[in-house]
Amino acid sequence: MREPSNPKRRKLIAGAAGAAILGAPAIVRSQQPKRFLRPLVAGLNAKEGDPSYESILRIPKILREKHNIQLEIQMHPSSVLGTDVQQLESVQTGFIDITSNVTAQWASFSDAFTFVDLPYAITNWDMFLKLAKSDLWRAQAAKFEARTPLKVLPPVGAGGYRLLWNRQRATPAPGAVKGIKYRTTTSKLEIELVRAWGGNPTPMAWTETYNALSSGVVEGIHVQPIWTYRFNMHEVLKYATEVDAIFAVQFQVLNKNTWNSMPPDIQQAFMAAAQEAADQANQIDREAEKSFKQRLREAKMEIYTPSAAEKAQWQKIGEAVWDTQGKGIDAAVIRSMIALR
Repeated sequence: MREPSNPKRRKLIAGAAGAAILGAPAIVRSQQPKRFLRPLVAGLNAKEGDPSYESILRIPKILREKHNIQLEIQMHPSSVLGTDVQQLESVQTGFIDITSNVTAQWASFSDAFTFVDLPYAITNWDMFLKLAKSDLWRAQAAKFEARTPLKVLPPVGAGGYRLLWNRQRATPAPGAVKGIKYRTTTSKLEIELVRAWGGNPTPMAWTETYNALSSGVVEGIHVQPIWTYRFNMHEVLKYATEVDAIFAVQFQVLNKNTWNSMPPDIQQAFMAAAQEAADQANQIDREAEKSFKQRLREAKMEIYTPSAAEKAQWQKIGEAVWDTQGKGIDAAVIRSMIALR
């Protein structure tokens, strides 16, 4: 048979022949996915369907479909691998590869993201999405990574804003809060905020809250709509105000040794997939915040939206807490955060 005169044609035929000898067409061999050699283990406090669960779950699918990379993540939801604190520690030792929790839970390991939990630090959903991709977030992530054996992944919301609930009366402005007993966590910031608004803070475990509300030991909570509904707190509550003071952020991390074991091209693809998955999860969370508010209204709960003047009262008192709880935060960080509003 006469050899083709076109050099490119000769090269193509030669490549195809070589592939045939190896037992597979050249084009098929070039499309074989790259594989990360072992499964990653994710230990989460989130349940299936929650935004932070979905943001991790979707990473392998995006890697496979858009980056031709095969990577398995074994999902362990609902804290089956340990308590919140145990999982925060386990991801640092490498016992698990991925975990997530609200930013406040990470404060004992690094104060890089303490600013996120200041009242009215995040003023709306659009600002959060802008903050999550900002130079400020990247700079604080670098500080966090310098203090911990962790790689910061893109964050997701954790139910949106907390509503200020109680069973006694409507609270359109802070003056109406006076004397109401609110369940709080042990967070100094939350205790000071509730007290500044005029309430009586009572630190208490979440598992004790329903019975405490039912018996009158406490009369209110400051919790996102999703958790108010899913834990049936609306059965023992009546009134809520959209104070929009605390926007809960789910902070997601990867063990640093796991990250370093990835070749650079897989690192780049992994982070791109994590960002796309977080974007999708944030959309889920944003819609869920609306839908759970609607479910609470359908359950005959009264949810009040303050007027601009009333909102200014809530915010002025909340931001005054910065003088105490935010005194250790770099002033440049505060300025950069405010600039994103």
